[in-house]
Amino acid sequence: MKLETDIKRIQQLAQQREEANWAFRCFLKGSDLSIRSIDLTVHDLYQEVSREIDCIKCANCCKTVRPVLKPADVRRLAKHLESTVNEFRSGFLADDPEREGSVFRNQPCPFLQDNLCSVYNSRPTDCRSYPHLHKRDFVFRMNQAFSNCSVCPIVFNVYEELKRKFWRQRPRY
Repeated sequence: MKLETDIKRIQQLAQQREEANWAFRCFLKGSDLSIRSIDLTVHDLYQEVSREIDCIKCANCCKTVRPVLKPADVRRLAKHLESTVNEFRSGFLADDPEREGSVFRNQPCPFLQDNLCSVYNSRPTDCRSYPHLHKRDFVFRMNQAFSNCSVCPIVFNVYEELKRKFWRQRPRY
């Protein structure tokens, strides 16, 4: 499998393929494929693709995604930085009622330094889990994957390979 790793090219291709990607999402949600078989395929592809892509070279997620921080994340980061929760909140966070938590006030992530996370061992749960392709029930989280196609080379390549494997109606790019 040939992987696309250039983030600018990925963003361009994701935009060009938005309609086809949406159609594939609808196809997969309505298909007779079992959720388990889809999950196993996604998990296998995730393992295969992530072995070939170095996240540190990209770090686009840290530059463009705003993870939701739960109270435990806030406490862990405040402790790591040797500050109080209130100091940490006022220095770094904004409430996001739509997403049920707090987000970093600024982008890129304030803890991104030379494409590395300076608080890696204390990073938020959303960051630990990103790009979320290891989780179960992929078909119920496809909106998330759909939106991450333009953000993460791993997600983009997994999604493209899923289309090649499952989609009977081959799109023309």
